[in-house]
Amino acid sequence: MRVAVYDRYWPTAGGGEKFAGGVAQVLAGPHDVTLIGHEPIDTDWLGERLALDLSQVAVETIAPGRLERASAAHDLLINLSYRSSDRNGAPHGIYVAHFPHDPFETVPPRQRDLLRKVGPLVAARRPPYELRGGFYDPDVVRASKVWWTDGEAHLAVHVRPGRRTTVRLLFSALIGGGLTIPARVLVDGHEQARLSVGGASSRRDVLVPTVATVEVVGHADGSPVDIEIRSDTWVPAQVLGNDDVRQMGVPLTGVMVGASPAAAARAYASLFDAYPPPVTFLDTYDRVLANSVFTQRWIRTYWHHDADVLYPPVGLRTPADPDHPGAGKLPLILSVGRFFAAERGHSKKQIELVRAFRLLRDRARAQAIPGVDDWSLHLVGGCSDADRPYLDDVRAEAAGLPVELHVDASGDEVDRLYRSACIYWHAAGFGEDAEAHPDRMEHFGITTVEAMSAGAVPVAFGAAGPLEAFTHGVEGFHFHTLEGLADHTVTLWRHPALLARMRIAAIATAHDFGMDAFGERVRAVVDDVTAAP
Repeated sequence: MRVAVYDRYWPTAGGGEKFAGGVAQVLAGPHDVTLIGHEPIDTDWLGERLALDLSQVAVETIAPGRLERASAAHDLLINLSYRSSDRNGAPHGIYVAHFPHDPFETVPPRQRDLLRKVGPLVAARRPPYELRGGFYDPDVVRASKVWWTDGEAHLAVHVRPGRRTTVRLLFSALIGGGLTIPARVLVDGHEQARLSVGGASSRRDVLVPTVATVEVVGHADGSPVDIEIRSDTWVPAQVLGNDDVRQMGVPLTGVMVGASPAAAARAYASLFDAYPPPVTFLDTYDRVLANSVFTQRWIRTYWHHDADVLYPPVGLRTPADPDHPGAGKLPLILSVGRFFAAERGHSKKQIELVRAFRLLRDRARAQAIPGVDDWSLHLVGGCSDADRPYLDDVRAEAAGLPVELHVDASGDEVDRLYRSACIYWHAAGFGEDAEAHPDRMEHFGITTVEAMSAGAVPVAFGAAGPLEAFTHGVEGFHFHTLEGLADHTVTLWRHPALLARMRIAAIATAHDFGMDAFGERVRAVVDDVTAAP
């Protein structure tokens, strides 16, 4: 069977990519597996970083918005990309949610409030059309969505068999750099309209869109009518000097099916074309999976959709001496996770960990605990260029402390640190409102379980995923304040027997999430999905 595994973030080699790569590893061999992404993928590098064997997988690079079309060449698509709204084009599909995106999150606050108030009164539950391949995720300008095409985009219009109706496509003057982009509109492969879209030279150009009008007739078999928008493309980074490197076509801002006043209102104020914002892309998949019970609950809340739970794979580490798990351990506290600030999303809170370490040293000295100056904190993770300022802030916070930063560490270095660490800290979600920003919680916590498998006792923020990964007081501790983090760590320092007992329990529990158990679960889901017509 030809299996496509999609992730738009392969180069970051984070926890989500560990999940996606783990799926690819367990299915490769029995199946022809292809990694699909938007940038070239070095499988040797990726496998080394993620401690996976990706030697038997192929790679395919596609443009954003092209997953539905690319997946049609495969028998099964497994979409594991964070916050993806891509449709499945394969005969079978599995969608894995690391965490569901709020359908309202792309809407600016003022428009969001208006939509929540007015949307139920004026909007259709589902518009009579769907955007298929070739569109980027929408922007919002005033009361309209803006769907930029990539030069070849498709809409599916639902029309009753034999019925003839008019479809009007609205394009706003949003193209920069003085460019004018020619476009054609085809209905079921036959050209019906031509137009040109440029930039705004007056207020009227902004308010009054260019309209392309086409006639459609419902298919006898009830299948949707295909409307294709073909155009030249341009790259904003080349024209405007910004960092947007997308190949963009023309900006569609509304679709009017029929001639009713309600259809016109929804087209000219397309923010209200559907309420709540639809997640119809899920309908193209056979099964939706959540990476934890916590995520499963929010899938129901945000998407009103059922999901089964598939915990992520953990590449189990081994202690330096498996027969004596405490051997080779150093007075070392470890935390693994990408460096980025809370305002950019799912932060691992490294600054807060440094502050907790300073507090820990003060408390240990106050209690006259011997050897306090021998302990060190090691923070490991990748960092993008955009997040370098946060990394600099972490480094400044750690000045004068025995804190080491391992940025973009190799797999071998990470493995060495796991084997050496006595204690593992994890603080994602600390200081966040779990109801207002559940996406900022730790949805499961692969690195915590990896550390447990190597004999590092976890002290993790007590919410969401870590509550499912281990039990407080058995394999480690859950904390709720930085003082609590420091106190639990001092307890482990002061009671070596407790540390040893928790280390043995942590290693045993970690094996429940290992690759062997994960592989059995993945293969069972795939067999069940592909057995259906």
